[in-house]
Amino acid sequence: MKIDLKKELEAALGKIKWGFKGIVDIEGKIHPIPKNIQIQALFEYMATEPILKMAEKLGVEVMLAESTRAYPDFTLHEGSLEGPVAVDAKTTRRTGPNSVSGFTLGSYAGYFRQPNKKMPFCTLPYGDYKQHWVCGFIHDWHAEAETAGLVTNVELIVQEKWKLAGKSTGTGTTTAIGSIRDLADIRNGRSVFASEEEFLEYWRSYVKPAAAAPEEANLFDKSDET
Repeated sequence: MKIDLKKELEAALGKIKWGFKGIVDIEGKIHPIPKNIQIQALFEYMATEPILKMAEKLGVEVMLAESTRAYPDFTLHEGSLEGPVAVDAKTTRRTGPNSVSGFTLGSYAGYFRQPNKKMPFCTLPYGDYKQHWVCGFIHDWHAEAETAGLVTNVELIVQEKWKLAGKSTGTGTTTAIGSIRDLADIRNGRSVFASEEEFLEYWRSYVKPAAAAPEEANLFDKSDET
């Protein structure tokens, strides 16, 4: 029986919320979580156990990324899957009623442009993956709040990577693929690309624009996501 991964991932991760009070030291004292901590890493951590349980239920094996820089966070394989499947946990902040700061969707260089070769920072050759899924946690950010209130209104979206991709980088200084930012388009998987093939062709031939002058640097989106 073919697995409906979108449905399974939504069921597995849909109840994840922000539930942190702080960081506990060895004496039991609770310290506030630093405001500059990588929120995405915490959501990836919270997603790990549910994905492992989902995989066990489905009879699927899971390979975890060897480092925080590696793609994808989770590799699903074996069982009734038609081939390896990439699953990445991502986060983004709301910037308005129907907009977000944007996900970053992995590099368009390196392993992405060498799909048939085992490259650094990719668990398998990129081309071995039959599907690429993003589990995106959209949230409100409250910089002045205490730890328990830093993140609220968490919403999970599960879409194929190509359907979330935009046509510009995640920030002005990286080689990360940026996402679309309209929340309705994200929820409904309304891609700017007609197909995954068009997405791959666009980003594999993408040429990074020349860097902005120092006085223009603040025009770039300073998304917190990686």
